Amino acid sequence: MEARDSKEERMKNRFVLHSYVILTYLSLALVFVALTGQRAVSQAISDGQEKIKLDVPYEPSSDEVVGAMLEIAKVGKRDLVYDLGCGDGRIVIAAAQKAGARGVGVDLDPERIKESVENARKANVTDRVQFFEQDLFQTKIGNATVVMLYLWPEVNLKLRPKLFRELRPGTRVVSHSHDMGTWEPDQTITASGGHRVHLWVIPANVMGTWGWDMAGEKERYVLKLSQQFQRVTGTLQLGSDEITVRNLELKGDRLRFTVEQFFKGQMQTLRFIGRVQGHLIEGTAEEMTAGSQGKRTWKAKRIPSSMKPWDL
Repeated sequence: MEARDSKEERMKNRFVLHSYVILTYLSLALVFVALTGQRAVSQAISDGQEKIKLDVPYEPSSDEVVGAMLEIAKVGKRDLVYDLGCGDGRIVIAAAQKAGARGVGVDLDPERIKESVENARKANVTDRVQFFEQDLFQTKIGNATVVMLYLWPEVNLKLRPKLFRELRPGTRVVSHSHDMGTWEPDQTITASGGHRVHLWVIPANVMGTWGWDMAGEKERYVLKLSQQFQRVTGTLQLGSDEITVRNLELKGDRLRFTVEQFFKGQMQTLRFIGRVQGHLIEGTAEEMTAGSQGKRTWKAKRIPSSMKPWDL
């Protein structure tokens, strides 16, 4: 009898041990599932945070600097001002209030966009400004006539190819404090507190070989231009003669230069002014020689294959 009880006790202990082992494995499995779920949730939160990672921290420009930015760009009521990284919307709101311009603000931070919308409502300019929560690098900016920036230098450089690719010649670009590397500003002013404000005007691409005829002259004009942003150099060929090109200036889509040549036995100075439209330049040539002043029209065409892309 005792032997039978001892055997039953051993079987009972073995059953308990097996049950304990099974329960232990089940507990470990549940812990693993819980940890995996927690890691997945953490990863989702991390991914969500990554989506709104800002290129630069929020640091608003002072009202004095905002005024200087609007002034250097000569913002008017016909302008459409884009602020890339708009913060609380103060620049486009000021453009609407002070100049009657329309404005678009872009920022990745949803809190800044909410603040911008509320500030526009308080300023009573909601009919003239819009704000979008999105990546400035994904924003289409081709309709802008003015682009405002207060970014870091490396972000400016990353943005530069997009500005040349999407903005029309003549569009004004203004940056608080930071420059554009080798693209020198057309103008720089110092606002209150020593803050620098830079202005650039998007230049047309005039690189290549251009040709045209002038009324009353037998020889064809051939102008070869090289370009680094708004800085232009070139030579002018008239028949077998190479003519000196002086005062080459490119601002937006407006090209100016002066040439000197012998014409009808005397030295003649011509000042060319033209508007660049793709592969065409149309404008006037003004005779600056004493006693023979007058204007003639000129229309140059570029050899398409001679055009080179921007060296960015």
